[in-house]
Amino acid sequence: MVDTWLKYHVGERFDLDIVCRQLNITDRDARTEIAKKLSYEVAHENLEKSDRLYTYTNKTYTLIDWTHSSEINFLDITWPSSHEEDESSFGFDECVRVSPGDIIVIAGLSNMGKTLFCLNLLWDNMDKYPCTLMGNEYTAGKFKRRVSRMTWADPLNENGVPKFELIHRREDWKSIIRPNNINIIDWIALSDNFYQIGKVIDGIQSKLHDGIAIISLQKHEGKTLGMGGGFSEELASLYFLIDFERLTVRKCKEWHGHNPNGEMFSFTIVDGGTKFHDIRKVKKCFKCYGTGKFRQGECESCAGTGVIEVKEG
Repeated sequence: MVDTWLKYHVGERFDLDIVCRQLNITDRDARTEIAKKLSYEVAHENLEKSDRLYTYTNKTYTLIDWTHSSEINFLDITWPSSHEEDESSFGFDECVRVSPGDIIVIAGLSNMGKTLFCLNLLWDNMDKYPCTLMGNEYTAGKFKRRVSRMTWADPLNENGVPKFELIHRREDWKSIIRPNNINIIDWIALSDNFYQIGKVIDGIQSKLHDGIAIISLQKHEGKTLGMGGGFSEELASLYFLIDFERLTVRKCKEWHGHNPNGEMFSFTIVDGGTKFHDIRKVKKCFKCYGTGKFRQGECESCAGTGVIEVKEG
């Protein structure tokens, strides 16, 4: 009887009272036998006990056959650039590697370039990979007006059909993840319990196979990370922060040739929020420590921006 009950409650937390109540056991001797059975399962490492609560020990696992895998199994992602006459870029094409199943997070202040980054990723990769763009704020007319200015690539194939999917979605993202696509989610919102963002991202990643997920999150001014704090960063292979016309590489797990971790870039947004312009590498101003203020006035070294340009070479 107890074995059957346990089989149907894998993954749950329970105590002796819950088991006895659901099995309609009230006799003291019978309760004692149930307690002995639970103790037996703990001793044989089939259950774990913390205080009064029991949980099933998860002994399932998946072996990874790494010997037959290719060392060059990564996606040839084209990263956003200016698409302007200055031809400036972030330089990620030369150093950042993205593997199948990776999670990329873009955490930024509201209306500061997250959607621009997402749309540029879509436009620059829709001819190379199957792409799906999903979000909670897209409408047909607004989307068409915006992308009509992104003239460096044609979003329609020779039959006039879009080269990507555009999906309106507010929640339960994992249920519509395309396992082999570039999935761009702009953006994930949680009304409360922000710590659950880690569980949401884990669910999304569990659906990926040869594809990846690019997730946009809101970030509050002055915060180091996006919504959910460290929970939003744990599973990310690549984590970008976007503030006032500034992008920072918070985390890059796989790079080659050049380590971009911690690098910061300034840019301007032009053409109705559809293009990056004048992308350049910067660092915190040594004089004002990134505040833009010095001796109760504007810092002259950085003109109040808090950053100074990094001279290459």
